[in-house]
Amino acid sequence: MSKKRDQLTKMVEEVLEDFSSTLYLLKWEKRGGEWVLELLIEKEGPVTTSDCADVSSRVSDELDKRDLIQKEYVLQVSSPGVERPLVESRHFKGAIGGSVEVNTYGPIENSRNFVGTLKSYDEESGEIELEVDGEYVEIPINNVSKATTRMVDGELS
Repeated sequence: MSKKRDQLTKMVEEVLEDFSSTLYLLKWEKRGGEWVLELLIEKEGPVTTSDCADVSSRVSDELDKRDLIQKEYVLQVSSPGVERPLVESRHFKGAIGGSVEVNTYGPIENSRNFVGTLKSYDEESGEIELEVDGEYVEIPINNVSKATTRMVDGELS
């Protein structure tokens, strides 16, 4: 992680403590022609639009005060949602046993799209294992272009 990202993460986590919330994911990236700081937050119970507005205001004030970002940017604060992105190790570990959708950069067993149950995440080998229609598929994390949890029959499994 870069020093800037570390500083941003630490500052956001400090702010979120005051809101009894935690940081699910921080994204700092260029989208189109603008820089975007996207914060996905979670807490016990639902994250409301009011929660997002309050956190956004406070984070914006802290960013201005600490002068951590010297360029124009857009700040977005939201819940990761029910079907949430799986990016970090802790996200994959937390989704074990649940239904996930995984897209890969290159084909594995003649496919780039998989929907199944996440059976394991091995940080050491850098692989996840999915059960798809009764078959087991091992996917290297560095081949995952996108992964999300999925709802099954209106519920997360």
